[in-house]
Amino acid sequence: MSPQPSPSPRPRRIDIHTHFLPQGAVAAQQTGAEWFGTRLEIVDGRPSAITLGRRFPLGSLSHFQQSMESRLEVMSNRNVDIQVLSLLPPLYRYDLAPSLGVAAAEHVNDEIAAITRRWPTRFRGLATLPLQDPAAAVRELERAVSILGLDGAAVGTNVRGANWDHPTLFPVLEAAARLRALLFVHPESVRPREPLAHFYLGNLIGNPFETTVAVASIIFSGVLDRLPDLRLCFAHGGGYACFGIGRMDHGYSVRDEPRVGGARLIPTDYLRTMYFDSLTHSHQALRYIVEAVGAEHVVMGSDYPADMGSVDPVAFVETCAGLSQNDREAILGGNLERLLRIPPAVLLE
Repeated sequence: MSPQPSPSPRPRRIDIHTHFLPQGAVAAQQTGAEWFGTRLEIVDGRPSAITLGRRFPLGSLSHFQQSMESRLEVMSNRNVDIQVLSLLPPLYRYDLAPSLGVAAAEHVNDEIAAITRRWPTRFRGLATLPLQDPAAAVRELERAVSILGLDGAAVGTNVRGANWDHPTLFPVLEAAARLRALLFVHPESVRPREPLAHFYLGNLIGNPFETTVAVASIIFSGVLDRLPDLRLCFAHGGGYACFGIGRMDHGYSVRDEPRVGGARLIPTDYLRTMYFDSLTHSHQALRYIVEAVGAEHVVMGSDYPADMGSVDPVAFVETCAGLSQNDREAILGGNLERLLRIPPAVLLE
């Protein structure tokens, strides 16, 4: 009897959208101290980050404070092979003095790198950058990628109110393209605040709005014509960008204003070069994004361990009707294996 062929190895299940708290921040919370200008507090049994007098709810502090061993257990229970770690966004702190921002970024990135070295088959890392000083941010991105071995950086949808078409931020994008570093774009500071002050609208509507503005700013600025190798991934399914791309295309075709940035193509053509995570909380929305940009540009994201995240991101993708098995495998990990240049997997049981 001839031997049976071995089953083909499946792509690893890779989660692009996971956050962590540095140990320094956890230790500071336990003593009531600040960590680089941020104080963690527990109010009515729920944790918050206090930054510049503003309170950011954090979901479950026990999840953020958990050991990496406990985190690995949760990953295994949810069939997640690899988490890509990035800093909790309220701690990006682009408002800090540049020297303090650099120190905070170095602290965070060194810790992420240490985790990826200890568990190289389970964790990858995205740096945080002191974007209040773009030149320093370029240097830290170079250090993070070339020396620490991180895959890129997680960045806010705006930097102290400046969108990503702002000329001062172009050197950061240029460095990311040169280094082939992935930029994961995540809301950090939502604008405007007042209309979104109630009902948690700052998150429910504000976060997707911020991400949409980031996508559109990059598209219409002509950045992707100047930097065709730039690799961008947007959190929360890219906000409303994929759902509003038809209006952007129409505006580009009939108005002068969308053309002043130098974009040479219709917005859809740029959108299809970007990547979007699967965190939509809706199978219908996920299917629409796949139809808009192709399954090869959608990656799994959970927002772990936030309460607004997906409890079971693998099952969410696997149970999405209308996707082919090839689509599912690409979203669950195949795309990120390619995008992050992860070596081929040993057969996973």
